[in-house]
Amino acid sequence: MKPLKTIPFLLLFALWTSGCATPNVNPPQARANTGYVDFHADPAGELYWQIERFDDGTQSFKKVFSELESPKGGFLRLAFAPGNHRLRVTIFTRDIAEPAEVEVGVPDGTVTPVRVKLTEAGTASVVTKSDNYGGTARGRIGRRTKIGSDETIMYGISAVAEAPVAYQLKEKMPHAR
Repeated sequence: MKPLKTIPFLLLFALWTSGCATPNVNPPQARANTGYVDFHADPAGELYWQIERFDDGTQSFKKVFSELESPKGGFLRLAFAPGNHRLRVTIFTRDIAEPAEVEVGVPDGTVTPVRVKLTEAGTASVVTKSDNYGGTARGRIGRRTKIGSDETIMYGISAVAEAPVAYQLKEKMPHAR
């Protein structure tokens, strides 16, 4: 590859990675030009998080974190470029009516806690349908459809950004379990 052709690729890569969040982090001290957001739930529990950030260029939300396991310490910390970020929060381990959106100011070298509150919002019916193929009583091959129904608790979710605090390790934060 010619050196001149790699420069546009490197610039594109730098633009693509700037302003993105990094997965659940806990460095010994805050990194330069980085602010942190701690997502903690009320009530706490085994929660699987998905966080999306609004992209002004595409006018849509882009996934910055999604994991099907609960973060260590009971809450999620993400690193962001300093500035204001519009974030959308979803919890996979609860049936959520719709995701919560929150506007978060992220100052350099600080942690901005975001309290996520889950409240029961009623029940929902989940209908399941499964098709089975196999022999029938008459010896023919046939299809059987089994329809089931379960009730589940539906939750409302809200998110509120709290005042930024000086950077500390996750285990020293007041909202750590």
